[in-house]
Amino acid sequence: MTMKGEGGKGKRVLGIGTMAVMLALMAVLPGITVASPAIKWTYHVGDAYLASLDPTFAPDVAMASNGDTFTLTGTGTYSPGGPATGGGTFVHADPSGATRHFGTWTAVNVLSYTDFGNGVVNGFPRSFHGGVLVLAVTIAPTDVPGLVRSGTLTITCIIGDSVPAGAEEGTTAAIPGVITFGEPVSGNTLFVLTPK
Repeated sequence: MTMKGEGGKGKRVLGIGTMAVMLALMAVLPGITVASPAIKWTYHVGDAYLASLDPTFAPDVAMASNGDTFTLTGTGTYSPGGPATGGGTFVHADPSGATRHFGTWTAVNVLSYTDFGNGVVNGFPRSFHGGVLVLAVTIAPTDVPGLVRSGTLTITCIIGDSVPAGAEEGTTAAIPGVITFGEPVSGNTLFVLTPK
């Protein structure tokens, strides 16, 4: 609606001035905070949900250059460029399949997220998305009480209309200074966009 005459201009200036005062007060008054964006994405890594769609989708397995494997499952929520929740379990095995370590991993925050688009082009619901999510994680081997390592987990789902050439379904993991599981072997992942 457009207001005419001097009264209209006065009201428009007052509105802008009032808004500026409110923003200034929010900046200086303690206790007034701006809400962070709602977490509206869910990630699935070889978890029970994926297994219910197809048993071969779980768990996820990644391999290191020495033949060791990292088998994991997990789920949680995230906001691109923001916080992450959730986690899951892992088993670190040697090339013969003997367990070296087992325990839990926990998502700390999102390092990056690239969306490949929704899964409609692949015959999936619009809420299913592909992409690459890189999480900062902590890894706690249950067999070594008190030990907690920091690392990264890269989750890749290859559905959507913008999947780059060479992208591989699955996960990779790195524990700096310890080991990198850089080759996805098996299992599936999925990102689900949930309505606000």
